[in-house]
Amino acid sequence: MLTTQHLALQRAALQFFEEELCPHGPDAMRSYFDEPFTRTWKTDEVRELRNFLKTCELGYVRYDRESGRLRNRTVFDAIEETHFQPLTDFTRIVPILIPAG
Repeated sequence: MLTTQHLALQRAALQFFEEELCPHGPDAMRSYFDEPFTRTWKTDEVRELRNFLKTCELGYVRYDRESGRLRNRTVFDAIEETHFQPLTDFTRIVPILIPAG
């Protein structure tokens, strides 16, 4: 489950990617991807994603896999808060990114 620590790690990884790999082009980046990529990431794109993630808060919602809909509109600040209501076989807790502003 995605946590605030994971989000911080993603931001740090993007900063490394932007500063250390982007300047050296696709050959330097290629080994860091699980699957082959067909295009080169531009430094501005990586910076934009990193800046976007800096502004996001992490929340959790209850999702019904059977219906493909949220169980309700409540956004929880912590995973622990989601367990106040019982889970069903089809209910999952999913992380969401909430952009600032």
